[in-house]
Amino acid sequence: MTELNSTPKYYKYLLIFSIFTLFISIDVKAQGEQNSIQFSGIVVEGDSSYGVPGAHVYIKQAGKGTVTNHAGFFTMPTQVGDTVVVSSVGFAKQEIVIPKRDDLGFTVLIEMREDVTELPLLEVFPYPTKEIFEEAFLALGEQKDQRIENMEKNLSQEKLTMMSNALPMGATGNYKYYMNYRADQIATQYFMETANPLLNPFAWRDLIRSIKKGDFKSKD
Repeated sequence: MTELNSTPKYYKYLLIFSIFTLFISIDVKAQGEQNSIQFSGIVVEGDSSYGVPGAHVYIKQAGKGTVTNHAGFFTMPTQVGDTVVVSSVGFAKQEIVIPKRDDLGFTVLIEMREDVTELPLLEVFPYPTKEIFEEAFLALGEQKDQRIENMEKNLSQEKLTMMSNALPMGATGNYKYYMNYRADQIATQYFMETANPLLNPFAWRDLIRSIKKGDFKSKD
């Protein structure tokens, strides 16, 4: 009798636990759907309407994300409270926190600002140390006479004339040559060209007759 009376109580507790678990799962699922936000937007250059292609859009906490297309558009699933980082080469990073919304979509227009970095001044000297520079500076006096002699030799009138004659024809010379050539063509376009004797059949006839007569035989 004891076992028969306890069996209905067992099923009663089991039914209550199942209903309670069902309500909890439905509530968790509803909260998860409410926290999911489809984050979309367009990344542009400053105040212009030019999209930034290839910009990285990723969730800071999760380390996952996407990139913008050729027009600067992107879309990705996020959760309420996620910090989304937008970065691109040459622009300053931006962070956006996903807010809680009644709808399941969040769309923004992200204006990227140029990231200008000023590098420190770098002075470049031809000599690595001050001592080497002093030695080279003092040696200039010894080399001065030789340098002047080489300069006078390279700038002599004979040398300059030879270099001038060896220069190729420039643009002005090519123009004059072409114009003179065209002028000669126009002036002689109606003139009869000189006949080539090798193509003249009468000349060949006379040559054959002369050979038969023996005109080219040695008179010795």
